[in-house]
Amino acid sequence: GATNALAGASAGSFRFVGSSGTGVEAVLNGGYGWRLAGDWSAQAMLGHYQFIRGAHTTRFNYDELVLTAGWRDSVFASVALSPNTGFGPSPSSHAVAYDLVGRLPLVHGWTATAGIGYYDLHSVLGIGYVYGNVGLTYQYRAWQFDVSYIATNNEAKAHLGPGASNRWIADAIWHF
Repeated sequence: GATNALAGASAGSFRFVGSSGTGVEAVLNGGYGWRLAGDWSAQAMLGHYQFIRGAHTTRFNYDELVLTAGWRDSVFASVALSPNTGFGPSPSSHAVAYDLVGRLPLVHGWTATAGIGYYDLHSVLGIGYVYGNVGLTYQYRAWQFDVSYIATNNEAKAHLGPGASNRWIADAIWHF
C-alpha cells in the first residue's frame, strides 16, 4: 500500500481553572500513514505538547505516540501512549488513552462524528475515566470547521474538577 509522511503544528490558548491568566499550548507532530490492503489504513504519529506562559506550565509538557487503525475512512481505533505525563507524581509517569471514533459523511461537505474513549491515568493520578464526543464537521476546500460536544464520566469530574466538565467546542482548521 501507499505510504504518506504526515506533519502538523497547532497552537491554542488555555487557562487553568481558578487562574485569570491565559497561556499557549503548542503541538508539533509527525508520522506516517499507510493505505493497507482492501479497506484498511494505519497511522503512527509522534507528538510533542509544549505549554508556554502561565504558572508551572513546564511540568505539563509531554510527548505522545499514537497508533491508529482505520476501516473505510469511517471507523478508527487508536491507542495513545505518553511516557512522560508531567502532571503526575513524577515526570516519568505514563498515561494511555484508548479511542473508538466513527465518521459518517452526510451531504454538501458535512460529516457527523462520534467517539468514545478511556483515559488510563492510574500511574499518574490513580484514576481512569471514560469520555466521549458527538459533533459535526463542515469541509470547504482547504478549510475545516468543527463543532463538538465533549463529555466525561463522573470519575473524571470528581477527581479533576471543573476542568473535566462537559462542554461545547468549536474550531477552524486550514489544511495545506
